[in-house]
Amino acid sequence: MGTCRAYQCKNTEFIEAHIYPRGFARDIMGDHKHNLLVSTETVRVTQHGVYDRNVLCARCDAALGEVDNFALDVCRRFPVEHYVGDGFFVMPNVDGGRFAKFILSVLWRASISTRPEFIGTDLGPYEAIAGEVIFGARPLSDIRSYELIVSRYKATDSFNPAHNYTTPARIKMDGLNAWGFALHGFSILAKLDRRLFDRELRPAIVNGSKALTGAFVDYRSTAEGKAMLGMAAAHRARRQSHKSR
Repeated sequence: MGTCRAYQCKNTEFIEAHIYPRGFARDIMGDHKHNLLVSTETVRVTQHGVYDRNVLCARCDAALGEVDNFALDVCRRFPVEHYVGDGFFVMPNVDGGRFAKFILSVLWRASISTRPEFIGTDLGPYEAIAGEVIFGARPLSDIRSYELIVSRYKATDSFNPAHNYTTPARIKMDGLNAWGFALHGFSILAKLDRRLFDRELRPAIVNGSKALTGAFVDYRSTAEGKAMLGMAAAHRARRQSHKSR
């Protein structure tokens, strides 16, 4: 039997540890009876998101609860606490380091999970140090390759991007290695590359900041939006094929 994957933990008793915190799934579900887990192969019902029974013990899962709750509170407050200037949003009074640590924890949880939804998420040489950082053994500044930028999706009359999230996908940002995904209305761009972002992007980097600052983007133009549209098209094709039999 394996042991808990948290830093220096040897516990062999696991719980159903959610990759994305359960509170995010509750917000997405809203007044609906359930959430839908959508992939290119299938669509199925899920209540409170995807969890893994083989990665964390109860104590270590709870240890991540502090940054989970902090980030969820930030996401819930955003609609009424941000302001817009020159096409950019600013949400003041946010501890950027804690928010960046939360995003790193999501990537780490996805990386260690054996669930098929996260089979493509692998932090490679950054997995170990990310685990140390999120459990407080090292400061966030020790993982210098990690820089976080967030954007905000534009809602439309027919689609509210705040009501979905996507699994992390490996992407390139100006030639730099990064992970991108959707979460609670935000487009997440987490760079893990020894090269730094260009100077003009520095004001938008979340790490060490006291505010969330970013651009508004069209969901359908992003990598995660295009992937979601592809999955929706695959689902419609499956339904049409089933009806024609």
